[in-house]
Amino acid sequence: MTISIETGSAKPSSFLATTAMACPPDLLALATSSTPKSFAFVRAIGAATLQTAWDAAKAGVVLPILVGEPEIIANDAAAIGWDLSGIEIIPAVGEREAVDESIALFAAGRVAGLAKGQLHTDVFMGGMVKRTAGIRTGNRLLHVFALLPPAGGRPLLISDAAVNVAPDIDTRVEAALAVAEMSRRLGQPCPRIAILSATESVLTAMPSSGEAAEIASRAAALDPQAEFAGPLSFDLAISPEAAAIKGFEGPVYGMADGLVVPDIVSGNILFKSIVWFGGGLAAGVVLGGSIPIVLTSRSDPPAARLASLALAWPFKYPLT
Repeated sequence: MTISIETGSAKPSSFLATTAMACPPDLLALATSSTPKSFAFVRAIGAATLQTAWDAAKAGVVLPILVGEPEIIANDAAAIGWDLSGIEIIPAVGEREAVDESIALFAAGRVAGLAKGQLHTDVFMGGMVKRTAGIRTGNRLLHVFALLPPAGGRPLLISDAAVNVAPDIDTRVEAALAVAEMSRRLGQPCPRIAILSATESVLTAMPSSGEAAEIASRAAALDPQAEFAGPLSFDLAISPEAAAIKGFEGPVYGMADGLVVPDIVSGNILFKSIVWFGGGLAAGVVLGGSIPIVLTSRSDPPAARLASLALAWPFKYPLT
């Protein structure tokens, strides 16, 4: 191997994946196995949001209702070549009004899901979590990513890398249970869930390790149809070779279907590393409410946005 040290190089990292993934056909098939349901795209302006809505409509995943400024929506749709004939547009000016109008659609029973368009995440989620919105149930709102490998194969689920900043133990127990249930609905009969820390031993100096042990124990008592283990380091959770070298045996070691991270920082870094270095496709959905909420990032490619919508169906909500 030759290592090239380029002084002053403006080239991006050589670790970056160079192939772009499409939304897997089997995930689309799962989503289109039932009649498409109406989905509100909250502040549906900009090429990325409208392309997502158009792709989802063409694939038969959802029936889009576009919420936002009608003139901007029309102009942006024309720019990507989308003829909006037959597509319902709900007028709303600005971010907060778009959120309010979308929640009103849900309250009227007109939509079965909500997708973030071009607006700030705090404004979007702030509207979703209000008790008056009627979306919250007795469960916590949690985000789950399904990381889809570029060469195909079973997804790797991660929670929570997008909504809960510093989740307490109770929240992470719910995250472990939600990850297990989503894994089952994606075809894994007995999900293997790893509760992550930076070590596989309980260390007083590392609080997340002791918390991971408690989370695994509590989750296992609540869901005997899944396997939970913690604390596990990342390598021990996903690599059979690392598990063998470290001398660990068990159903989760090296074979995890899902990962529960200590906080949003570690989760965000982990899922983006898999996407940008590993070439994975990140499909994500917010669970715990009475309907699915699709929360996308500005840097998400169209395939990831479509996969996130596909991931939301045909599951029934709340996901328990």
